[in-house]
Amino acid sequence: MGRSLAVADPGAPGLTGFHGTILAAATPPAPLAPLIYTAALLLMLEEWLWDATQAVLARIPAWPFLIRLQRWVEKLSPYAALLIFLAPTLLLLPVKILALLSITHGHPTLGLIIILGAKVLGTALVARIYALTRRSLLSLGWFQRAHDRLLAFKDRLIAQLHASAGWQQVQRLVRAIRATVRNMIAGWKARLAGSPRSTGGRLVRLFRRLAARMRKWNKSRSH
Repeated sequence: MGRSLAVADPGAPGLTGFHGTILAAATPPAPLAPLIYTAALLLMLEEWLWDATQAVLARIPAWPFLIRLQRWVEKLSPYAALLIFLAPTLLLLPVKILALLSITHGHPTLGLIIILGAKVLGTALVARIYALTRRSLLSLGWFQRAHDRLLAFKDRLIAQLHASAGWQQVQRLVRAIRATVRNMIAGWKARLAGSPRSTGGRLVRLFRRLAARMRKWNKSRSH
């Protein structure tokens, strides 16, 4: 569940200052490093997918039926909430098996589409259900302990990835590319605005004059 639990429960024990402690830890053994970094990347992808699907769900209209359903879920007992929380994963398992069968029978594209669709749908449902059932779930002692250990494990893997030389090189490359793109865009805008003969410069000035006239016209109407 990646960062999803951490986002929903920012005050959970063990989160504050955790990254600072982990960054000082030793780097993973060489044979295990690729596995650890791959796991960290998958957790970061899960974290991004969790946040992205929640942003999409937040745009869904607040229909009365959905409001009543969410209130009902929020009032569930701890173990009923746990059953609802696990339901999307269990219900989508046959779909993932079907996708694997499609891949093995010579339809890799269809199988990958099904797996990706099931992953996005499952993550969206789990994230929303967790937000609704969080209080009930964390009232279970064993769930609270598993929750904290999962967050600590996730943070440790991601911190080791961020401390690796490969990750830092990628970050430097990304920053350099962003700076180059920003400079190119700034230069392009400057040429458009500063060149009196260019078509782009004339269009920019034309739009500015139109905007000034519209503002003047709006002021005259308001008076």
